[in-house]
Amino acid sequence: MIGVPKLKRLKYAAVAMSLALPAVVCAQQGSGQSPPPLPADAAARVGERVITLKEVDEAWRRTDPVEHTRATQMLYDGRRSALDQIIAEMLIAQAAKAKGVSAEQFTRDEVARRIKPVSDADLTTFYEQNKARMQGKPLEEMRPAIRNYLEEQQHAAARESLVAELKKAGPRVSIGLDPPRQTVAVAPADPARGGANAPVVLVEFSDYQ
Repeated sequence: MIGVPKLKRLKYAAVAMSLALPAVVCAQQGSGQSPPPLPADAAARVGERVITLKEVDEAWRRTDPVEHTRATQMLYDGRRSALDQIIAEMLIAQAAKAKGVSAEQFTRDEVARRIKPVSDADLTTFYEQNKARMQGKPLEEMRPAIRNYLEEQQHAAARESLVAELKKAGPRVSIGLDPPRQTVAVAPADPARGGANAPVVLVEFSDYQ
């Protein structure tokens, strides 16, 4: 015969086990439902099926080829512009270090050496060539704005010339960023010349109306 105190202890133990059991079950279910990490090239997973970024891009290209081409080109242009800027800064920094000056000082001196002063003839020529854009304002009124614009162009051209010279004289620069390429489908009935497997296809759009 089991005494009352001992019976109470057994009941308490049974209740405690009944309360703890759902927590253990929930923990086991939660750990079993945690999905494994997605691969690096994955966009999503549906069940066991992994959808890759390549599949997404291919579906995008099929459903909206014009927008896909535009977006791909914009992405390349942005990356190439940033890459060119990084390369230019590295070349300038290396050349400045060789001369024992800061990159800012080196750029300022080398650009100033390549800039040609903007003459009055340059202002007049630009004004006459762009008169339709001057909103009827006379040359004397537009002269400061035109001078600033031409000087900014001179500065940009001089810096590009400096970077081009550094690329030739400095360390070898190899670009691994390839421009986007689009496959052009040519049907047998399409008006075309040349081999069907040519590496480059030129497409001409004409309006005969």
